[in-house]
Amino acid sequence: MKLAVRNKIVFTLGIFSMATLALADENLSSTNQSPPVLTSQQFVSDAAVGGMKEVFLSEAALETSTNAELQKFARRMIKDHGAANQKLMKIAEDEGLNFPPTNTFSADDPNWSNPLISNPENLKGAQMLTMTNLPYLADYQAVKHLQSLTGDQFDQIYSSDMVGDHTQAVSEFETASQNLSDPKLKNFAGKILPTLQKHSKMAQALNEQYNHASNGANTISQPGPNATSSPPM
Repeated sequence: MKLAVRNKIVFTLGIFSMATLALADENLSSTNQSPPVLTSQQFVSDAAVGGMKEVFLSEAALETSTNAELQKFARRMIKDHGAANQKLMKIAEDEGLNFPPTNTFSADDPNWSNPLISNPENLKGAQMLTMTNLPYLADYQAVKHLQSLTGDQFDQIYSSDMVGDHTQAVSEFETASQNLSDPKLKNFAGKILPTLQKHSKMAQALNEQYNHASNGANTISQPGPNATSSPPM
């Protein structure tokens, strides 16, 4: 009787140990999974949309802000990102890759009528589940949010967005310059990367001005639901 109970306990502990090891192996396996590979098409889409976003927001900055330093930065963004996108468009055409619509974020961009952007607060849970995900939704939300601001609030959020956008851009362009299989795009990423790194430092310096100026002020809310955002170019 005692021997049978002992054997049962040993058997149970053996199963528990095997299950624990299996779970540990599964967790280790999921932890060691490689991040998704950056494809040439994904890079073109991300870089182009990001570049168009920077130009669009910077054009808005020239119209809305009265800060001389911010306007100087905005003009630099329009010049550099506009030129880079022209080069990227030519490479995409040569390589047979799709380039996003050039009216992205403009007033005639049809995505502005998508309920996820135009009227998200009225969408019910079931409607959200049935709707097709909109690429770069977070970018549209950021643009819409910034367009609703004026004065110091606009300046603060614009400079903050520039920091976040260029941090993402530098990261993706570093990956692209090292890992892309397309030699033209890989070379393009490597040539544009130093410019983005300089933009990132400029954006951080600009943003620090507003961080110091806004100490003690209320935090300005950022756009709503989480969504995938593209790194700018």
